[in-house]
Amino acid sequence: MSAIEKIVIRQVNRPGKEDINNILEWFCEVFDLAGKGDEIEPAIFKEIVSNSMEGGGVTSKDLTEELNMPRSTVIYHLNRFIYTGLVIRRGRKYYLRSEDLPSTLEEIQADMSREFVRMINMAQRMNEIFEEDIHARRKGKRQ
Repeated sequence: MSAIEKIVIRQVNRPGKEDINNILEWFCEVFDLAGKGDEIEPAIFKEIVSNSMEGGGVTSKDLTEELNMPRSTVIYHLNRFIYTGLVIRRGRKYYLRSEDLPSTLEEIQADMSREFVRMINMAQRMNEIFEEDIHARRKGKRQ
């Protein structure tokens, strides 16, 4: 996981109707990329997922034309997807981080597991420092 990724995972109720658009919207809400009813992120995500599953990427120009929105808007949202770790950029094309969404999520889960191990190790070290400090203060009071 790169130092610039920020993974936010929100607990969101599963969509009532499990069609492709509702599921894409749900994933965007879970990753805090869009609110309920927001159409930009799910539309961009749909293009990225479908192109990645076909073995190809998508350019910001492709998305601009396909979604009929300004390139600056498309790039802003693509950067948000990159920031979450869901999407990567290779050259001028954007892809899912892995070949499909389940594999991408497994990679993010592995990243998070590694980060939690690092945090637990740092928390243990912090406890040791606190214990040393408490011990030193108690020893100083007895003298």
